Amino acid sequence: MSPVNALRRQFFLSYAVIGSVMPLMTVFLREQGGFDFLQIGLAMSLMNIPMLCSPALITLLADRNVDARKILAIAYTCSSVVLSLMYFSNHIAITLALFIFHGLSFVAMIPLQDGYFFSIAESMRKRGEPAVEYPQIRVWGTVGFILPSLILFYPLSQGANAASILPCAVVFCLLSLANARTLPVVERPVVSGKKLPTRVALGAIFSPKARWLSIGLFFGFMAATTYYAFIGNFLDEEVGIPKRYIGLIINIGVVLEVGFTILMPWLQRKIQLKGILVLGFFCMVARMFLLAFFPYAWVAVVVQICHGLEVLALFVGPVMFLNRLATDEFRNSIQGVFTMAIGGVARVLGGVTAGIVVSEFGLDGGLIHGACLATVAFLIITFLFRRIPPAEEQDELVVSPEDAS
Repeated sequence: MSPVNALRRQFFLSYAVIGSVMPLMTVFLREQGGFDFLQIGLAMSLMNIPMLCSPALITLLADRNVDARKILAIAYTCSSVVLSLMYFSNHIAITLALFIFHGLSFVAMIPLQDGYFFSIAESMRKRGEPAVEYPQIRVWGTVGFILPSLILFYPLSQGANAASILPCAVVFCLLSLANARTLPVVERPVVSGKKLPTRVALGAIFSPKARWLSIGLFFGFMAATTYYAFIGNFLDEEVGIPKRYIGLIINIGVVLEVGFTILMPWLQRKIQLKGILVLGFFCMVARMFLLAFFPYAWVAVVVQICHGLEVLALFVGPVMFLNRLATDEFRNSIQGVFTMAIGGVARVLGGVTAGIVVSEFGLDGGLIHGACLATVAFLIITFLFRRIPPAEEQDELVVSPEDAS
């Protein structure tokens, strides 16, 4: 059985879980749970609190030769249970607690899958098999994200409430659990135990090569948390778009993301990986400012053009940069540590601050707040971050003693 096909299915199904929940989760909390905006921001922060520990711990286990497939299976089982309980919860406190458990079981899955992919790709390269590029696999996650909105369009059109997102997510959790059994075993080197992979990875992401990348992405993740926490509410309450169309409008951008992901190797040749990040953050700034000042349905549709480049800048390009810093001994851990130290802290702070800002200044004020954070990220990445060359370029820069003499 081809490991590439199993990886494609895993990315497809895992991102379908996210695509089930993300577009309408805050609408569900406001509609079914009676949450106000500050409580929604708190819920988003609580879901991301586990990012402060679980990604680093889980990817450390993978680097210490614990079978990543078993970790994935346990996490998807826990997520399916928690999301099922959330469906039946009628109390704000219980729902908030369930958000923590959902985060504990799910937030580490994406960095673990990323590290798992790079480990498989490295094993294939060493065996002389054809190279598999990350965007070729990641694009299947994008396609998976789109599917739930298409599935849910009909029931939402017939009057189903936003809680229907949860059974849909549970189904994809169970399918991800089943597919985890088909994933190949990673051939890992024997770890001496002298250096903790987590510690080495932490040093790498704050090294001179990656320091400004990490700081810029910190502000980028805060901006993204602000946007994604309240975009469903903004389109519902400020723009007046019917709920059944919200997921479809959001997924216009995701459909375009497929094209941008496929074109990413071409974009890299033209403007390099750093150029993709710069362009993506510029698009993030533009999208939030445009929505804040022109809250019309046609604007909500047009700005989805920006989404694909934003995703490349936040979730695809950085993963590839991090892998350039890694060795086999901490290839999983660098993804988990970055998610913990940068993504996790940024999302927790971003959720709380976004909730406070939206409570005080409204949904449009929240978008302006997010746009300002994205502007900081854009300036840091553009002017302070120097690109990290791929391994083959780094090898070419190594000068032998004979050449130096």
